Amino acid sequence: MYHYIELSCLPDEGVPAAFILGKVMDTVHLCLVNLQKELGHNPVGLSLPEYRYQQDERGKLQEASLGSKLRLISLEAASLERLHLKAQLRRLEDYVHQRQSSIERPNLSFSTFQRVHVKSSVERLIRRRMHSLGESLEQAQAAFKDFEEARSDLPFIHLHSHSSEQPFRLFIQKRPASKPDHWQFSSYGLSTTVGVPDF
Repeated sequence: MYHYIELSCLPDEGVPAAFILGKVMDTVHLCLVNLQKELGHNPVGLSLPEYRYQQDERGKLQEASLGSKLRLISLEAASLERLHLKAQLRRLEDYVHQRQSSIERPNLSFSTFQRVHVKSSVERLIRRRMHSLGESLEQAQAAFKDFEEARSDLPFIHLHSHSSEQPFRLFIQKRPASKPDHWQFSSYGLSTTVGVPDF
């Protein structure tokens, strides 16, 4: 049996669902980080039931959207309770509807939701190189003089790094998967190998 909390973002006049989804994901990420510290791993996966990504036969983008809902899924209801989402999302309660339930049926489909890193900010890469290698600004800039920024048309969430306070885009790719034989996720609830129920 799979237990889940479904969070539906309710757009308001002047406040789009994508903005609310970003705020919700920021909070969910912090909750998952705390759970990971407590347990030593993260047993809660993320699903985006309204995820849409479609290209035409020539590879031209037709649709890319994460939708306005996310589901946090676990094998144990207690793991979801440990997130304390009602309290953590209290300041957004006018914009987010929470529903908790469980599902068990024989022919569930599974999908992975995975983070895709896009090297699109040369400034961020320079800062990272200066920090990790101890290089000067000029040395790090020289290393990236021929750098061409990558682009992605995958759907994404606007987030802020809690360590550097820098804004970034969390690009997410969905792929079909088989029923998993283990159950562990990143601090965003994502995985390249572990599929979550897709319903």
